[in-house]
Amino acid sequence: MIYTITLNPSIDRTMHFPQLAIGELNRATRTRSDFSGKGVNVSVALARFGLDSVAMGFMAGAYGRVLVPGLEAMGLQCDFVEVPGETRSNVTVIDTATGVTTKLNEPGPTVTPEDLAAFEARLGERLAPGDVCVMSGALPAGAPPDTYGRLIATVQRRGATAVLDSSGAAMAAGCAAAPDLVKPNAVEAEDLVGVPVAGGPCLNGSVVACLEAIHRLGPRRVLLSLGALGGAYADGVAACLAEPPPITEVNAVGAGDTFLAVGLWAWIEGLPPEEITRWAVAGGTAAAMQDGTVIPSRAEIEEVYRHVHVRTLA
Repeated sequence: MIYTITLNPSIDRTMHFPQLAIGELNRATRTRSDFSGKGVNVSVALARFGLDSVAMGFMAGAYGRVLVPGLEAMGLQCDFVEVPGETRSNVTVIDTATGVTTKLNEPGPTVTPEDLAAFEARLGERLAPGDVCVMSGALPAGAPPDTYGRLIATVQRRGATAVLDSSGAAMAAGCAAAPDLVKPNAVEAEDLVGVPVAGGPCLNGSVVACLEAIHRLGPRRVLLSLGALGGAYADGVAACLAEPPPITEVNAVGAGDTFLAVGLWAWIEGLPPEEITRWAVAGGTAAAMQDGTVIPSRAEIEEVYRHVHVRTLA
């Protein structure tokens, strides 16, 4: 079984404005709401490729009591630990005149050591050898930076595979626990190892340097999302870079989660590094063409896949 962990899930609202004027009344021309959180998005994307998963994490308050039934109505299996407080609601504001996207995120509930221990125990009871556990997103308030590191240790003690997609101190501590796969984006990677990814003629060299630096922190495999530049993958033996076709980006929120989910599907299928990279980039690119936190269909991802170019890095 695949378990996706979202310790700080959300209900996301996306609002489009013809021309945003700060400090004035603005009327949206289009809005939508989505049940979200990085691990939740991974579960939805995995389902597009026929992979079942269990979405886990914390839920709280009135929004939490809307979130979980909403996810179950979408066909997802859920096992959330309820805590005091309120599940967060995030707002994405899109200025259609400029194409600028602004995200406004709530903090979510504050968790206690007892909450974290209860969650870790519940996860440990579920895990079996051969399972895959995907840990995604920022930590909730109250969770120490080594939270993912402890969960990775629990996952691997049960003979399962640990996948991490986070940032900052949580990502650094998680990498030290030697997860089987990490998925930073270019900004998170530079923050993690201090190696920027440059475009143009320096792209190959900077990507290789970044992948190698992340490997040295402990992860066994690295799946690096590069936005409009595509993505890269390295497993300690081979390294690949895939470049997407030109697109009109609508909203990149959730694109990294689809990138990870589709790349993970390809890896589970036993595809070679070149195909893992190509499929991941196809997923992320197709997601950036959607409105709101919408996960593209498999057909939409397959169409983009046909136009993704991949090459081996020295």
